[in-house]
Amino acid sequence: MTAPATPELPVVVIGAGPTGLAAAAHLVDRGIEPLVVEAGPAAGAAVREWAHVRLFSPWSELVDPAAEKLLAPTGWTRPDPSAHPSGGDWAERYLQPLADALGERVRTGARVTGVSRAGRDRLVDAGRDTQPFVVHVTRTDGTEERLLARAVIDASGTWTTPGPAGGSGLPALGERAAADRVTYRVPDLDDPA
Repeated sequence: MTAPATPELPVVVIGAGPTGLAAAAHLVDRGIEPLVVEAGPAAGAAVREWAHVRLFSPWSELVDPAAEKLLAPTGWTRPDPSAHPSGGDWAERYLQPLADALGERVRTGARVTGVSRAGRDRLVDAGRDTQPFVVHVTRTDGTEERLLARAVIDASGTWTTPGPAGGSGLPALGERAAADRVTYRVPDLDDPA
């Protein structure tokens, strides 16, 4: 595989949540082309899973300056800086508009299933630092593709891999045995399901 020069390649950002979209906005601000790859169907997919939860932080702490700069030409209006949005508000009023402003730089329904260096493997590793990254992506329809990147930022978050209930990063005693009765999500008490 003949790879293009690394500076010509995008920086692949894994995850279109608050951190991934802010990273993409900062890259754009610096003249570096991002490509955001999101496994979910929309920006802020994990945030939308806890849409009913009101955030402790006000809007003033939730809007990234580089993102706001990118949103300004779209006519986006910053929410009341002292108000505390729900996760749903955050996703709909900020994350989705930011993803829309980034346009085709954001791909949804695309899960990163591997990252490596071009032409390198367990046996051939000399010169790894000079080779672009190869990002293996599987789309929701089952198709696969490989993207070349100058760098990769993992902003996939921890929502799908919550920490165990025990201390020291280990499961609590009996946690695995009770796994069918343990949930790590914030329940929506208004949901009749």
